[in-house]
Amino acid sequence: MLRCNDEHENEKEDAPVSTHQWLTTPTLIFNRVKMAALRIFARPVLSTCQQYSKGIDRLSLQENQLQPRNEKRWASFKTSPVYNEEKKYTDFEVSKDPKEWMFVERCVKLKHIPNPPKNIENLPSGWKAQRDEAKSFPYYIERSKNHQQPVYLKIDQRGLRRVTYVRKIQGDIIVLHAELKQYLRKSTGRPIGSQILEPNGVLRFRGDQVSLIKEWLSERGF
Repeated sequence: MLRCNDEHENEKEDAPVSTHQWLTTPTLIFNRVKMAALRIFARPVLSTCQQYSKGIDRLSLQENQLQPRNEKRWASFKTSPVYNEEKKYTDFEVSKDPKEWMFVERCVKLKHIPNPPKNIENLPSGWKAQRDEAKSFPYYIERSKNHQQPVYLKIDQRGLRRVTYVRKIQGDIIVLHAELKQYLRKSTGRPIGSQILEPNGVLRFRGDQVSLIKEWLSERGF
């Protein structure tokens, strides 16, 4: 009988605890009491925060109301005075003397490009006029509207690619290309890549060859 009672007691200890027993444990009761206390004590703190924020809003509204406002009405087109532009500048005199007009003409932009001077070889800018010798070649290179040699440099790809253009070419462009390419090879010591655009009258050379080509054109009178 004693043995049977011991086995029965062991079975009771191994049996699972019911949910009702877990709810009545002291740790769960302590947690519930703690949460309830937090709710009770946190309410006045939240209410004071809300009241404080409302008080700040009221103070800001009162300050805005106390600040002076510029209620001046801006002048309209009818009531505004006549604008006198001469008040912005210093005193000046109006002259209608034709002798003084020659000094003003120096500053005025010309309506047309003047013809270049003739029979003058050495100028401070280094500019040279075309000579009659240029018409004896099987090709001809016309000057631009500003009487400059039509040789241009185009820079692409952030300075990595440079191409020299020779424009306004008339006549046998293939002969001009061969002579220019031979001259550039002698001057630079290496072959220069080039391209012929015959319908447009344009030659393209790889690299910055502007100074060399202009020097060659000046020697031939272009």
